[in-house]
Amino acid sequence: MENRWSLKNGNVCFRFNEREVFERPWIILVVIALLSAGTGIEYLLRSSYYSLTPNILLLFFATLWWITIPMKRNEDYIERVVHEIMDGAVAKDAAAKNTAVVKSKVYYDTKGTYAIITGRCFLVLLNNGEVWEYPIEYHKSTDGEKGYYECVKDYTKSAKQEHIRAIKPRRRLDFALKNKLSDKARLWLVILTIVIIGGMSFVFSCWLVVKLKWWTLLLIVGYLVVYFFIEWLSNRVGGKLFKVFDQVISFPIVAIYGLVGIVQPFITIVGTYFFMVMFAFGVPALFLTFLSNLGWWEIKPETIVFIVLALGSIVCAHSYRATKWMVHQTPLRDWGNHRYESFREELALYLIHPSNVVFLLYLTYFIMLALSGYIQIENGSYLISESFDAAILKAFLVFIAFTNMRNKAKVAEIDVNQLLRKTMGLFVHDNN
Repeated sequence: MENRWSLKNGNVCFRFNEREVFERPWIILVVIALLSAGTGIEYLLRSSYYSLTPNILLLFFATLWWITIPMKRNEDYIERVVHEIMDGAVAKDAAAKNTAVVKSKVYYDTKGTYAIITGRCFLVLLNNGEVWEYPIEYHKSTDGEKGYYECVKDYTKSAKQEHIRAIKPRRRLDFALKNKLSDKARLWLVILTIVIIGGMSFVFSCWLVVKLKWWTLLLIVGYLVVYFFIEWLSNRVGGKLFKVFDQVISFPIVAIYGLVGIVQPFITIVGTYFFMVMFAFGVPALFLTFLSNLGWWEIKPETIVFIVLALGSIVCAHSYRATKWMVHQTPLRDWGNHRYESFREELALYLIHPSNVVFLLYLTYFIMLALSGYIQIENGSYLISESFDAAILKAFLVFIAFTNMRNKAKVAEIDVNQLLRKTMGLFVHDNN
């Protein structure tokens, strides 16, 4: 319940029933009961309690969430009421100064590690760069009267740097803005993030299936039974309690949907390079091995590695037509069934663009040669063997030579007509 009233000086006051920090203890009791039940079921079925540690962490975060709910609700309510009271008055003050409001917010001054509130104000950012602050005074409860808030209509030009930084967040990002990443750099950052998170999710899923086996299946089936039972109760009985149960029990499904959303791009990225390596390096390696086994061309494995690495690197880095053909022969192509397939194909074609492939090839050779050189110098041994390490090095040198030759050919400017005229002039003789 909210009450508002105006004072003679024009300030507006309001009070409302504020939520208490530790109210509704049944929420945390339900969480404790569910986590305890999960640990108990594991102990009964497997005589283990591995889930105790993650359950304690879940209880910790659930407790933080339970404590902060009332505080967040109170802050949201104060923010909304203060805007309703102050926005009109602030706009008039700004218009009187021939300026306009860009942004406004309620700000809390705090102290200590517990963030004890020492003051409140309404910060206003104007289009001329000035920051105004309107005090929000809290009057504590007195005998027979609850506490209330007073919105002061008089402003002062803010000189506190913490207030200015709070309403001007871009000042904290000056370095980032001055050194703004290019679209290509941001794209590679996103791709790297997808590969890391997606790869970890994929490995974890495989580990669950291999390590836990039937226990994983039992856990999934049990969860689905509980989930559908809670859904049925929520739809049939209703009420806030079952809505909370529904939100809690639905969290794993929401998390899985999020992981699937990340794993799908991960599969696209990894699959693109997998198919490129399979076509550009795998097919020539199989063909040469087949010829060698038939006896038509006896060739050492080290020579096969040299030919395959050199030839595959050159094709991937300098024949975009060939790599695009590779993508179109894989499941990553646009089959025309769904809209996302076109985006998947565009991403795959971008990943195999020569500029990106050249970088990845140089990076791969750099890592392999650096490891090989370190191991040879430090331990007197080889990364694979002496002959295989030499084959990798020679393949890299051939790739560098071809790349430089191709680049020089593009740079060379030759006037074809003039060269043809001078060449034909060799066949002309003076008539004496």
